[in-house]
Amino acid sequence: MSSKPWGALPIVRINTIMKSSSDAENISRESSLMMAKAAELFIKMLAQEGFKLSTGKKLDYKHLAEVVNRDEKYEFLQDIMPKKITYAEYKKMQEGQLNGDENHQETSTDESSNNSNSE
Repeated sequence: MSSKPWGALPIVRINTIMKSSSDAENISRESSLMMAKAAELFIKMLAQEGFKLSTGKKLDYKHLAEVVNRDEKYEFLQDIMPKKITYAEYKKMQEGQLNGDENHQETSTDESSNNSNSE
């Protein structure tokens, strides 16, 4: 039997994270245990939803990222768990942004020269 009553998450680490908040001065053992259990259940739920998207017996990052980007309740994780893209897709996005910036600058220059001509 495990010596950890609530699972594999270390209570000491959870206490450290909770104490890092300026709002928390004292953290009771019970609240640490409840946070550990809540985190464990959250991780389990996310993993189960990701596993439903997998085709085999292997859960990959891409499955978890898909769940995070598909389901609104995980929206808060989208910045730290973005959808996996290929290098070619990244280059294409960067080129589109560069072209968009160039078009925006040309439009701004045209507008400012039109304004000075009309004065």
